[in-house]
Amino acid sequence: MKSRRGKPRSRPATRPSADPIELSVHGTIHDGRGLAHHGGKAVFVSGALEGETVLAKLVNEQSRFCEARTLEVIEPSSQRVAAPCVHFGRCGGCQLQHMAEQTQHAVKQAGLLDQLRRRALELPAPLLPPLTGEPWGYRSRARLGVQFDKTGRVSLGFRQARDKVLVDLQQCPVLAPPLAALLAPLRAWLQEQVLTPVTHVDFIQAEALTALVIRHTQALPASALKTLTEWSHAQGATVWLQPAKDPMQLLNLAGEPVDPRLRYRVADGALSLSFHPSDFTQINPAINRAMIDQALELLAPQPHEHLLDLFCGIGNFSLPMARLAGRVSGVEAVEAMVARGRENAAYNGLGNLSFFACDLTREPMGRLLGRTGQIDTLLLDPPRAGAREICEQLGGIKSVGRILYVSCDSATFVRDTGILTQQGYRLTQLGTMEMFPQTSHLEIMALFTRQ
Repeated sequence: MKSRRGKPRSRPATRPSADPIELSVHGTIHDGRGLAHHGGKAVFVSGALEGETVLAKLVNEQSRFCEARTLEVIEPSSQRVAAPCVHFGRCGGCQLQHMAEQTQHAVKQAGLLDQLRRRALELPAPLLPPLTGEPWGYRSRARLGVQFDKTGRVSLGFRQARDKVLVDLQQCPVLAPPLAALLAPLRAWLQEQVLTPVTHVDFIQAEALTALVIRHTQALPASALKTLTEWSHAQGATVWLQPAKDPMQLLNLAGEPVDPRLRYRVADGALSLSFHPSDFTQINPAINRAMIDQALELLAPQPHEHLLDLFCGIGNFSLPMARLAGRVSGVEAVEAMVARGRENAAYNGLGNLSFFACDLTREPMGRLLGRTGQIDTLLLDPPRAGAREICEQLGGIKSVGRILYVSCDSATFVRDTGILTQQGYRLTQLGTMEMFPQTSHLEIMALFTRQ
């Protein structure tokens, strides 16, 4: 039977077998999971490496493939390494700690290239050298969940893979050391107070400041706030409260509304960017700086050019680009981020930089350019959903000779590369970035030039 679109309907998922199965892993897919076959279906096996024999449990069964989780490694690969984190395999924060560092990136990059080749898209040669950095202690921010069980015992951590249950983190080697050092004392404070209204805690390491945002659904008692104030002084951490659903509405520990700012530096320290604790910022500061430097080198903005930075956030790329380009316009959907971009432009004395609020999934490019003026170069740094709507319109904007695309999702990047190729652009530079070591995530940077 076919659907109205003419494609065969997928059969519904079946309940996976509860019995463990033995699998011979003969390949690796783009996200680092092992590839095996069982019962005539492909099986994607988390925690397994190519060449291994493992005992695994099926966790999801579809009509054409299954997903499984490694229970025991019967015959290990020579590429397997001991995971340094005691929670690896249960915690959903990391997926690849069992894989050597150089292998992690090679596997993810090979997965990207395979996706591009399967779409018959032309690849530039050679590729840019991958941007890599410290594999541990790199994460400058994280949101951890808080749960209390029926006995009042607290858990503080990331969720388990494919589950809502939290892993109570005793350690987290990917967190920046000042943040990791707060896990045990924060858990102790939560356990002492038994504050069931607390649902999440945001950990943020900024320039010369360690901060927490505690999210809660009901007012915290005065006694808890008193001990939290003492705790924050003892730990050297700044703490804010978020009692409302709006993440921008924060309180200090005295219960007063605040609008705080944190800072980080880029461009060899020449630029200082401020951000609200709830703003999006990159979590790997070292790779972020290297990424900006590479973007400047590839796009090479000129003094006579007008550069348009779409999905610009607080100006992570816009500000460095404005030091070289004649004019830069940054566009972002979130009004608060636009306000932050304007703050940052003024603070750094960049009078050639403007910010606009716009829903880029709905605003036609022609109307947007009516606000910004004609552009010469374009920078795209979209969320995981990519930039389909924008890419489909670029063929008609003849003034744009170069496009720099920064992606955090290989599938949408490959899709948008196909669209840009149809719009008359050629992929001339391609590189990958290890923004999230120990995980399956891969960041991509690509330069497109009009043919």
